[in-house]
Formats: sequence, C-alpha cells, structure tokens
Amino acid sequence: MQKYLPHIRIPFKLFDDERIKKIPEEYRSSSLLILIALLKFVNSQSGQCYPRQATISSMVCLSRSTIYRCTELLQEVGILKKKRLKSTLLYMINPTYIVNKKIDVSSKDYDVSRKHIPRVMMTDINKTIILTNIDRLVKEVVSKGGDKNVIIDKLSTLPRSTLIKALEEKDNPFYVKQAMIVQDSKGNGKLVDLPKNIMNDIRKKKHFGYQQKVSKTKRDNARQTKTQSFLSELNKKK
Repeated sequence: MQKYLPHIRIPFKLFDDERIKKIPEEYRSSSLLILIALLKFVNSQSGQCYPRQATISSMVCLSRSTIYRCTELLQEVGILKKKRLKSTLLYMINPTYIVNKKIDVSSKDYDVSRKHIPRVMMTDINKTIILTNIDRLVKEVVSKGGDKNVIIDKLSTLPRSTLIKALEEKDNPFYVKQAMIVQDSKGNGKLVDLPKNIMNDIRKKKHFGYQQKVSKTKRDNARQTKTQSFLSELNKKK
C-alpha cells in the first residue's frame, strides 16, 4: 500500500501570475493546464523534462497544434524554454515555478523573511547540491543535444551494481530501468573474451585485401570448373 498518493506541487502564485496574464485569453487556460502537466515530469533540480506531445495530449485532452501554440506562448512570456532533440522536445521550466527548486540565497539582493542577514551567515545552497553519476551523465548527453535513447545507451554501459543502487535510491528510475533492460537484452552487459586465434581470424576475414583474394580464387575456380566441364562435353561427342 502506498504511503501517499502521487501528486503535482504547484506554487500558489501560478494562478495570479503576471506572465500568465500576458498570454491571450483564448489560450490562457490551456497554457496553464499544459504547464501543470509539464510540472508532473519536471526534475526539480535541473528544471528539465522530456514528455512527448502525444503524452501531454492524452493528459490534457488538447490537440498537438494547441499544445505547440501554448508552449510557444509560455516561452514568449518567459515561463519555459524549448529545445529540439533528435526524437523529442526538451522543456526547461523557469525555476520560480518549481516548488522544490533550490534557490541560491548568497545573493546580496535576496532577503530571507525580510530580515537583513550578514553575508557571512548566508549559504550558497547550489554548492551543497551533489550531482550523482547518473545526473552528470544525463546532463552531459542533453548538453550535446542527445535524446532519451542516447541517455539510455550511455547508462547501459555502467556497471550493473551502479544501476541497482541508483534504482534503490530512486535516482532517475525511468532511465535506469530502461538501461537495465538494454543490458539484459545484451546478456546483462557482460563482455566475453574471445580466444586470440578467433579474433585474428575475424580481423583477417574483414581485411579488404583478403576479401579480394577470396573473390579472385572463387572466380578462378568457377572458370576452371566451366573449362573442365566444356572439355568433358567435347570428349563425349568424339
């Protein structure tokens, strides 16, 4: 039995937000609904998510064209940014709309509870965030324009024990599970050392010169066979 029901955390100010009010009225409610749907998938630390338009469409019951238009409007008013990946879109949501987003309180302009706190007593929370190996890998792939398939392929090269530990700690569980499936399909990612003579034979057969020699030998043998067959037929006629 679940300890609590899954839910989406939404800041109260979202319903009276100045940026939302800049969106044309005919698209405002749809844009708000789409933003809430994106908050279901967002990583609270990176502010990123990768849901497909079909997934969003099935959640909010809006057409893909409407979703495209609304996300364009959300981007224009500064609520999110979009980046085209190979097979999907990367959405980057403004951190002010993410409830669990860590905020850097080391800035001089940041005032906690409207009280003036000496700078020496302030802590840069960003410096205390520890990125896991999984997070670093995902961030690196995304920065290079890779999509979720590339992320899964990269994760599948990690040791099985690392993936199991990440799964136990609920560290990017979706990608980790998919990577483990890929490993299972490849024999749990275990590499087999082939005997040296077999490896040499494989290299030999792949060599261009060797392949040419084999082809020439086959042609010569075929020509010789035809010649012998022709001579045999002549001898029979005599």
